[in-house]
Amino acid sequence: MATKRELAVLEKVFAAEIDGRLPYQSKAKIFAELCEAGLLAPMERTYGSGWSAVRVRGFVLTDAGRLLYCASCR
Repeated sequence: MATKRELAVLEKVFAAEIDGRLPYQSKAKIFAELCEAGLLAPMERTYGSGWSAVRVRGFVLTDAGRLLYCASCR
């Protein structure tokens, strides 16, 4: 069972996934902890190419994280 804080983080990443705003960016320590627990995974996306390319790093839900979050919803 996840804590309220962990579920809040999973909810933010889930909402970003639904809105098509992945990867979710954060430097909070809890994101690294959830990666170690297997609920989140690091993701990198590159927009553009060549010298104008922008690399975005963040997090996405794993199947386990998605299942845990969805199971907690009423």
